[in-house]
Amino acid sequence: MNAELVDPRATRDIAPLLLDGTGKLCVVPASVLQRTTAQERLVFGIRHGLYSFPTEELVAFLANRIRGRSAIEIGAGHGCLAKALGIPATDNRQQEDPRMKAYYTARGQATVPYGDHVEALDAAQAVRKHRPQVVIACWVTHKFDPRHPQAEGSELGVEEEDIVASCEEYIFVGNERVHERKPIWSLPHEKWTPPWLYSRALNGSPDFIGSWGKDAVGTQRRAKAR
Repeated sequence: MNAELVDPRATRDIAPLLLDGTGKLCVVPASVLQRTTAQERLVFGIRHGLYSFPTEELVAFLANRIRGRSAIEIGAGHGCLAKALGIPATDNRQQEDPRMKAYYTARGQATVPYGDHVEALDAAQAVRKHRPQVVIACWVTHKFDPRHPQAEGSELGVEEEDIVASCEEYIFVGNERVHERKPIWSLPHEKWTPPWLYSRALNGSPDFIGSWGKDAVGTQRRAKAR
């Protein structure tokens, strides 16, 4: 189903379930989101500039993966997930640019509500500054490579292969159809599709967690050199 087929006037507003008294996104039990529909989540996400919704179960999963290692979140946006994990939140904050705001306004969408604690650093800068062992990202877009236009991406996107090579573990939370063209899918990885992941995707495919280790990049580069 396309977003254009959803009538926001006939869709329940789930903001009272997911925002606190100051209008900031909350971490909630997955059971709260289980009682919402994909259409409701899409309308809520578009109205508030949000793409995925952190659950207590996701926080627990990521905390278990980190297990005391140093970690940061890139493309953190609102920074709700990083705050729950007690790790630095970083983002290039590109949607604060007036041109980007105008673009999203013209499309009837809100821009990302960046958290006050989110450092204005792009992914490469954030890794250089914090030197984390684990890098977490939710719904970030990979960098466009003109040599492989079929992979799509963005000129301002993240060089994810470089991120993978620079840390012990890169963990990405996304949606299978939305993020199916990521170049790093060609690298060895693990993937999970637990029932407690929720986003604004309205395409019938599951949300997922993927994990890449830096050894994956080294293995690929050695293979290419042969």
